[in-house]
Amino acid sequence: MERRLVSKSFVFETTVISDWIDYNGHMRDCYFGLVFSLAVDALQDEIGFDEAYRNRTGCTIYLLEDQKFFLKEVKVGARVRVETVVLGCDKKRFHLHMTMFDGEDVAAVGEFMEMHVAQRPSPHAEPMPEEILQRLRTARVSEADVARLSRRSRNISLPGAC
Repeated sequence: MERRLVSKSFVFETTVISDWIDYNGHMRDCYFGLVFSLAVDALQDEIGFDEAYRNRTGCTIYLLEDQKFFLKEVKVGARVRVETVVLGCDKKRFHLHMTMFDGEDVAAVGEFMEMHVAQRPSPHAEPMPEEILQRLRTARVSEADVARLSRRSRNISLPGAC
């Protein structure tokens, strides 16, 4: 089992509903993405990108890139927990590592690059407020903890492909 970084984790929990189950009797791949996305929503509310912030500023978070590893089937009724850690950030982006647990088992792992976006007049990258950036910096896990993560994103390629 992957070492947990609970002291600096943001935690989100939900129950798998029957609408998320596919013809194989387990959670459809797209709903792993939904659960991870809901965990990002919870994190952004906790660090200050909440509804009031979005309404006041017209700014929000966009997903730039993600990578997911599916490690275990998840069945209807399972109570899943997502632990999210901050791997890094700059003035406009933050990099997350998320581990989804079904009980004590790791069900999926994902890595996500998020960007702070001003939606007006048209969507564009915008620096985050300093106080939110500081919360992300404070939440960032150490390089030693990052090195202990067993699943990390990688470039996707087909070596020698046409």
